[in-house]
Amino acid sequence: MLRAEKKFIDKILKTGKGLPKEVLFQDPRALVRSMRKRLRMTQHQLAKRVKLPQSYIAKLESGRISPTLETLEKVLRGLGCSCTLLLIPEIDPDELLRNQAHLAAQERVKYVAGTMALEDQLPTKSVLKEMVEEEQKKLLDSETSKIWD
Repeated sequence: MLRAEKKFIDKILKTGKGLPKEVLFQDPRALVRSMRKRLRMTQHQLAKRVKLPQSYIAKLESGRISPTLETLEKVLRGLGCSCTLLLIPEIDPDELLRNQAHLAAQERVKYVAGTMALEDQLPTKSVLKEMVEEEQKKLLDSETSKIWD
């Protein structure tokens, strides 16, 4: 990954991680309704602004429909807002990469160990562990996507 991409994504992840819990994972329907009411706007008035039927706004706010991202953006623009997609990490990306590289390394070493066992040359557990660690380091250093195969 290019350094600029990594830096950009890490900045987004840091921002998402730093948001207060009460603003995270809000239901877009509730946000539309709350913002509409904050602006003292009726469903009919909002619908007129965004050129959608009032019944659509009512269904959106009640949860009877799930709008496309494009339609949600249109409704939010009608409320004087914009929609931003923000990544919120559930696990640190570097940790996720290390874990996945470890799993891939285990699979590779398991294959090699299997062929060695057929020749009665199976290494000790400590040697196998070192082999996994070495393979994991190679995978991480190579920046290959093969860790996800």
